[in-house]
Amino acid sequence: MAPSACAACRSQRKKCSDECLLAPHFPSDDLQKFGLVQKVYGFNNVLKMLKDVKAEQRADVVKSLVYEATARMEDPVYGCTREIHQLQKRIAEQESKLAATQAELLDMRFEHDNFVSLPTICDEVDQMLFCEPLWEVQI
Repeated sequence: MAPSACAACRSQRKKCSDECLLAPHFPSDDLQKFGLVQKVYGFNNVLKMLKDVKAEQRADVVKSLVYEATARMEDPVYGCTREIHQLQKRIAEQESKLAATQAELLDMRFEHDNFVSLPTICDEVDQMLFCEPLWEVQI
């Protein structure tokens, strides 16, 4: 029994061979996935892109093509670049918040170090037992 043609070969009404580059990535039961990629990039361009990369990279290329084609169909003007821009903006905002928090922490450490280093009025002999509060010291 011959294996069924992949979604790419089915869409082109071609016989799918064992050497088909598209078969591992576009199974026959997922016509919508290939249809989306084909609509955005075209059959020959998809085939050329997969030929131009190493075999171990093809799955990632197909995943990227599907993602980008989906984004392009949802947003014909910006495609996935809108989402990338929004994520970059969020990263910049979080980096700004982090810098502000780090500056605040540095200020708190500085204040703490200055507070700890303030001298108290204590008798050297009784230093471990008794310290006079500053408000009780007679000048």
